[in-house]
Amino acid sequence: MNSIIETHFGAPSGGASSLEAALDRMGAWLDAERDTLGRVLAQVGRPHAAAALEALDQLHLEPRAGEAALHELLEDALGALEYLLATLRAIPSRCALETAWGLPGPASFDTHLRWSGARLQDIVATLRRALDA
Repeated sequence: MNSIIETHFGAPSGGASSLEAALDRMGAWLDAERDTLGRVLAQVGRPHAAAALEALDQLHLEPRAGEAALHELLEDALGALEYLLATLRAIPSRCALETAWGLPGPASFDTHLRWSGARLQDIVATLRRALDA
């Protein structure tokens, strides 16, 4: 999937706060990107970064949680997302992958890496703007 998910931050609609809108967009990003990002990290030998994905999965907000709890949850999520983004940025461009049989890896890997990074950068910016609002 080579498209940016609608995570661009704008004015919340329908009475939702900017934090609620950011949470909704982060959830959509996580649903759409978790598996792809996990595969990219596994292919480049960064399994330790998968712990950040697992940390995102463990975030929980009580049904009647207030604005302060939502802010704290998004700050925790932002930390994990920034770690993932830093991990992706540390992967060299045109990373030469090899399959288990020593053959060259998929030519499209660099494309997957760049698109995953772009979508991740987009959701990080969305959360930062919501938390700063």
